[in-house]
Amino acid sequence: MGSLDNAFALFLPRHRLKPWNDPVLSSTGGLLLPDKAVDVAVALDVLEHVPSPERPLFITELARVSSLASIFAFPIASAAPVEEFVLRLTGSKWLSEHKQHGLPSPGEIEAIFKRLGLTFSRYPNASLASWMPMMLLMHGVQEKDLQAEISIFFNRNFYSSENREPVYRYIYLCRPG
Repeated sequence: MGSLDNAFALFLPRHRLKPWNDPVLSSTGGLLLPDKAVDVAVALDVLEHVPSPERPLFITELARVSSLASIFAFPIASAAPVEEFVLRLTGSKWLSEHKQHGLPSPGEIEAIFKRLGLTFSRYPNASLASWMPMMLLMHGVQEKDLQAEISIFFNRNFYSSENREPVYRYIYLCRPG
């Protein structure tokens, strides 16, 4: 759910993905989909762009429309000082919006999962020690092809050491209880 470029689809070439670009807010009535309409709903780096008071509805809606699981990946509140540093150096509009809405705390989000009766597993993702220089490098390069090349190089050579604390984001796999 949420996709400006549907890049996530590149990782799942044999699956049918439907990007969702409409806001999932109380003012829009949530997701205009029936219960269990999709196998898995995925929100990658979306929750930090949702106003804090709307996050429970957002999570509820993704869980409601998922028959098998919902996946949430988002930068965590403890990463805010590092984000602030990168924002000052880059002026990133995305990080500016993170600052506006605040980064979610794992405790806040896990409490919502529990209230909904979801079972969940949490996975650390993107070591802060490498996320910061990677973002500075990516913001310094304007050519999309070169950004893709940097990302591919990084993933091929360093990904195996990335998923350890302290991290930039957590990934949650949630299933109905």
